Amino acid sequence: MREFRALMVGVGGFGAELAAASRSCKYLRVVGACDSQNQAMAEFTRICDARLYPSYEAALRERHIDGVVIATPNDTHRELIQKAASAGKHVFVEKPIANTVADARAIIKATADAGVTLFVGHVARRTPPARMAKKILEGGELGKVVLIEGHIAHRGGMSLTPQTWRWYRDRCPGGPLIQLAVHTVDTFHYFMGPAKSVCAKVARLATPAEIEDTGVIALEYESGALGCICTAYTVPSSKFTYIHGTEAAIFFDRESEDLKISFKTGKTETRVPVVTTNALVEELDEFAKCSLTGAKPETGGPEGLQALAVILAALKSAQEGRTVAVSEVLA
Repeated sequence: MREFRALMVGVGGFGAELAAASRSCKYLRVVGACDSQNQAMAEFTRICDARLYPSYEAALRERHIDGVVIATPNDTHRELIQKAASAGKHVFVEKPIANTVADARAIIKATADAGVTLFVGHVARRTPPARMAKKILEGGELGKVVLIEGHIAHRGGMSLTPQTWRWYRDRCPGGPLIQLAVHTVDTFHYFMGPAKSVCAKVARLATPAEIEDTGVIALEYESGALGCICTAYTVPSSKFTYIHGTEAAIFFDRESEDLKISFKTGKTETRVPVVTTNALVEELDEFAKCSLTGAKPETGGPEGLQALAVILAALKSAQEGRTVAVSEVLA
């Protein structure tokens, strides 16, 4: 299979991490980049040996570019993806797919109509402990899974300024819910299947920004199991998951340097080692392979829309003080 040549769109922040990961990819190579921030572009040259384009439109006219890797603010995704699809370019977009169901559906339609791959960067499910947890779940050793808990947080909200897009509620609705908890929502879908309904509380407690900075989401899955996700933008970093079954439970912490899963049966606890892999490299190479072969991505448009819908249902629940069905948001 030939090399997939990608344009990096948005090279600061997480875009820089994706670009750095691309250097270890087997199939994908970043050959071009564009960003509205000149400083970010200058720093990008230290990460990748790629051509810097003066505009996105100019880069899309390049026939040798196969696709785009988009790591820009959520509210820019729709326009950028529609332009890429119109130019016949395959699309990798960092999560969330968009800020609204309407934008997500427009993105899915644009890429489908153009016959190009749409890959949504829900990387958390690809991390080594999540992959191991999925293997244990599929083995049935937990018995009937009845409860799943997750926590994902960091202090990023404390350093926001009016110059950052995440400061604003209309650009970053729900703050850590749409930026952080959406990772856990997708990973829980990977473990549990679709969420059916959501009840949530959100608050603005410590950040100087106008967004909410703390949230708790209670979930009911179509299987009948229950779940809980806690998230915050103003506390020390944490990324852990607890899955409870009638026969056993598993726990893993993605922040720990000791990548092991704690497997508990009664009073017995076993530490299961996890094979270390680079999840960012894995997802970028899968994007390249899907684009070149026409294979279906593990996290494509439908998965991105489903994760977004849960977050929007949580925000609706918090605003209206009631349980919200995910189907209501999708409707």
